[in-house]
Formats: sequence, C-alpha cells, structure tokens
Amino acid sequence: MINRVAVFPVLCIFLFPVCAFAQSSQDWLPESGVKSPYRPLTVPTTLHPVTTSLSSLLKTGYRITTTTHYAGSGALFTLEKRQQTILSVLTPPNPQTDQTIATSRCWSL
Repeated sequence: MINRVAVFPVLCIFLFPVCAFAQSSQDWLPESGVKSPYRPLTVPTTLHPVTTSLSSLLKTGYRITTTTHYAGSGALFTLEKRQQTILSVLTPPNPQTDQTIATSRCWSL
C-alpha cells in the first residue's frame, strides 16, 4: 500500500505547473513593442460607435459569440449578426459611484 504522506509531495510537484498556468494577467496579449517572430503586425482598425444598447442589439437578432472580463469595469462581449461584428462593454451598477443602472458601450467593426 502506498504511503499517503509520500504521495502528497509528489502530487504537489506535478500540480504546481497547472496552478501556475491557471493564473491570468490583466492583459494577455503580447506587448506591442516586443520583438518576436510570433507577434502579429499592428494594423489600424476603425471602430464606429453604435448608439444602440446591448439589450436592444440582442433583441434584434445579434448573438453573443465571445465574452471576457474587461479590466475590472465589466464584461466585454463580441456580437455577430449576418457577417457584422459588434464589440460591447457592459458595466454593472456600482453603488460606490452612484451608478444605479447597468450601461453598455458598443462599437461596430
């Protein structure tokens, strides 16, 4: 029978790298000034402001394709409908700043 005391240190050695990969940083993209053969080119992209709320876009047929946490201020959604892509940031209510309703900011690519 395997000694349980000896198994714990062995498991810690194997599980430590997994825990290290699970940690996320604020910005997971490579820095723009880093010289690397795997870094993509920085290309100007035009974002057009959309004056429609996130809830209205969802009611008109847009569907959420991706979502991620957005730097402590809410969630970032990617929406799609008929080959049109929209980025939208949803900011939840925050009683510390007297913001009592959720707001969204959206841009069309």
